[in-house]
Amino acid sequence: MITVQSLDLAAIEQAGVFWTTVTGLSEEPSRQAHHVAYQARGRRPLTILDLDYRPMFWSSPEVASREVGKALEHVTVAVGNREECEVAVGETDPQRAADALLERGVELAIVKQGPKGVLAKTRDESIEVPAHLVKVINGLGSGDGFGGALCHGLLSGWDLEKVLRFANAAGGIVATRFECSTAMPTTAEVEAVLEEALHV
Repeated sequence: MITVQSLDLAAIEQAGVFWTTVTGLSEEPSRQAHHVAYQARGRRPLTILDLDYRPMFWSSPEVASREVGKALEHVTVAVGNREECEVAVGETDPQRAADALLERGVELAIVKQGPKGVLAKTRDESIEVPAHLVKVINGLGSGDGFGGALCHGLLSGWDLEKVLRFANAAGGIVATRFECSTAMPTTAEVEAVLEEALHV
């Protein structure tokens, strides 16, 4: 359980990436701890909110929407699927959802569309890449693979299309494995899959 007392605010402020999830906002004392952390962070670059909405943790979608709205005031990147975007900003259409996230002050909005790929939007750029299609064995952890790869690409300063292709491939690799946390691919594995896709 995350509490205010457990936070290292200096580390949060200085981190290259600060990743939080909507689930972490669903209950106290975690909710308050998140807001204390956001204040310390000061909306520095790569303050990321995973829109990760899980209904079993919330009393209602309306409460979730209210809390997500507060969190969006503090982050620079938001990432979620269409259903999660509906809770966050009331939109399921990927373009409208991304625009609504940008209107909340987010600098990069990422909308995952399952088999239709992923959309990323900034105020100056809109990129959509197709899904990396795989035979799914276990979907658990594929979002974590996507997120980790997304952070890697953003920290590396890659262009947005490369970031999205890399993250898609990483998430796809995890979905082809039985494990979850131990299924995360290496950079070399993701690059090999992307290289193979170029020759198909």
